[in-house]
Amino acid sequence: MGEDFADTPDHLRKRIDAIIKEKPSHKEVLEFLKGVMTEQYHVRTSIKTAPVRINEVKTNGMMEGYPLLNKKELSLDIRSATKIFRRLCGLLSRSKKTSADTKRVTQALHDNEINLEELFKHAATEDLEYVSALSKKLKVKEDVLSFLAGNSIKPIFEAYAHELKGYVNQETWWRSYCPICGSLPFIAEIGGEGERFLICSLCGFEWRFRRLKCPFCENEDHKGLRYFYTEKEGSTNRVDVCEKCKKYIKTLDTRELRIEVSPLVEDVGTLYLDVLAQKEGYTRGGNFFWKGNMMNKVEPDQNAHGLNSH
Repeated sequence: MGEDFADTPDHLRKRIDAIIKEKPSHKEVLEFLKGVMTEQYHVRTSIKTAPVRINEVKTNGMMEGYPLLNKKELSLDIRSATKIFRRLCGLLSRSKKTSADTKRVTQALHDNEINLEELFKHAATEDLEYVSALSKKLKVKEDVLSFLAGNSIKPIFEAYAHELKGYVNQETWWRSYCPICGSLPFIAEIGGEGERFLICSLCGFEWRFRRLKCPFCENEDHKGLRYFYTEKEGSTNRVDVCEKCKKYIKTLDTRELRIEVSPLVEDVGTLYLDVLAQKEGYTRGGNFFWKGNMMNKVEPDQNAHGLNSH
């Protein structure tokens, strides 16, 4: 279940092509995702991670709610992140909506107006003020810069998660943030036995979470928690919403699927649900690097006929 560290471009390509066949309105964004994940995959084999010492202090810290990694002190493979950043700039430059911003970013790199190491560190700690200030300085859209930085460091954190996943006890960590890196989830899954998992927006790690609980405000009042899905698509992909904090998280029910899937691919393949949720007045919780211009690539109306709410 979930996104495997060794997911091959061929596997991703087949699944993306299948979703495009079902949802032609998502073709542009899914083709772009295919390019992004392929570029990330090619750099993964050369990513270097620093040794992380797991001692009694670390394990005791986890019992108190501290994740294994301290993102402020973590050593990042700047060379690999930079390589991905430049490759993603090349992909974005081909889109009419982002080409102008990407050209400014590329020029700023050439003129040494961007310190990529600083950008990556601030992106890792989700320092939105830094990213916002830099985007204003460069006169580029904030979501474009966030997308570039976030997706450049994501494979590095996935590498750390792959190395550290054995140190997480799924029966004791029931918190709403990732036990590996401390980031919030971007999507949820329902497993084969009906258990609920949250999936980290940064490192991709999956951890157990309560079925009836909001992962963003921890509301457990079942009267204020509901979900909806479209009649056309069915309940395999649904939106869980919280009436207390007005945030939502999409949920993939893997019991309805007979194939191995990538949560990110399924997430981007259901952007129409994001549009519907936001029309209902809900805000997406957690960190999500596929926002802004990415959302504008999808026309959801043809999928919106008939909503089932529970």
